[in-house]
Amino acid sequence: MSDRASPLDGPPSSGVAPAASLRAGRTGAALAHAREHSALILLVLLLIAGSFLSEVFLTPRNLLNILWAVSVLGIVALGQTLLLITCRFDMSVAAVVGLAGIVTVLAQLAGFGLVASLLLGVASGALVGFCNGLIVLATGANPFLVTLGTNLLVYSLALTLTESRTFYATIPEFNVIGRGKLFDTLHYSVLVFIGIALVLEFVLRRTVFGRTIYVVGLNEVAGRLSGLRIQTTKLVTFVLCSTLAAVAGIIMTARNNSTVANAGFGMEFDSIIAAVLGGTSLFGGKGGALRTVIGVVVLGVMNNLLVLLNVPIEAQQIAKGAVFLLVVWADSVLSRR
Repeated sequence: MSDRASPLDGPPSSGVAPAASLRAGRTGAALAHAREHSALILLVLLLIAGSFLSEVFLTPRNLLNILWAVSVLGIVALGQTLLLITCRFDMSVAAVVGLAGIVTVLAQLAGFGLVASLLLGVASGALVGFCNGLIVLATGANPFLVTLGTNLLVYSLALTLTESRTFYATIPEFNVIGRGKLFDTLHYSVLVFIGIALVLEFVLRRTVFGRTIYVVGLNEVAGRLSGLRIQTTKLVTFVLCSTLAAVAGIIMTARNNSTVANAGFGMEFDSIIAAVLGGTSLFGGKGGALRTVIGVVVLGVMNNLLVLLNVPIEAQQIAKGAVFLLVVWADSVLSRR
C-alpha cells in the first residue's frame, strides 16, 4: 500500500487550526464568564467609587433607601425576566402598573375591603397578561408589537376610569403596604421584592415549569417534540409578568396613597435594562431572578449616586441609555460566539 496521501484527504494538519480553535474557545468562555458576573463587578466598582465621591453614600440609611426605591421596579423586572428567558418582551407593564393601582383604589371607594381591593388590582394585571398571551399565541404576532398596542389601550383605559383625576385610598392600612417597615428598618416592599425573587429562582431552577421556560428560549421545537407544554408555558409567563407588574403598581400606589395613570412611566424599558444588566439574554434561554436583583440594585445605586452628585436629570437619562446600549452590545457579541 502506498504511503502517498490521497487528494481527498486534504492538506496535512499542522496543528495550527486546533490551537486557534482552542484559543478562541477559551476566549469565548472567558468573555461569557465575565458577562455572567459583570453586574456584580459593576456593583462593587460603583460602591467603591461612591464611597469616595459622597460621604452619605454608604450610610445604612442611604443603602436602605436605595433598596426601597428599586423594589417596585425590581418586581416589574422579575416578571420581565421570565419573558426575556423565552425570548419575548412585554411593553405593556408600564400601563399595567398604573391600571392596577387605579383599580385597587377605585375598589376601595366602591366599598370593597382591603383584601378584596388588592385582589381586584392583581386580577386586572393578570387579565391583561392573559390577553397578551392569548393574542400572541393565537395570531403568531410579534409580542413586542402586541404588547406595545396593549400598553396604549390599557393606559387609555386607566385615563378613562379616572377621567384624568386623582383618587385617594380610603383604607388607612393600605399606606402601610408601600411605606411600612419591619422593625422600623426595612420596608415591607423590599421584603416582597426579595421574597418574589427567591420564589422565582426556585421555580426556574428546580421545577419542570421553570426548565420549560428555558427550553422555550433555547429550542422551542425540540421542547415541543419532547412533549413539554410549550404553549401553556408561554401563556403563563405572560400572565405572571403582568401580574407582577400589577403587584408593583399596587405598592407604588400605596406609597402615595393616590392614583396616577402614568405611575409606571418608563418601566417597560427600565425593567428590560435591569434584567439584561443582570445577565438575562435578549436572545432567550439565559437568565435568572437573582441575577435580575443584582441588575436592579446596580441601576438603583447608579441613579442614587448621580443624584447625590447633583447630576442633571438629562445627564442621568443619557447615562442610563449608554449603559443599556453597552449591555445590549455585549449580549449580542457573546450570543454570536
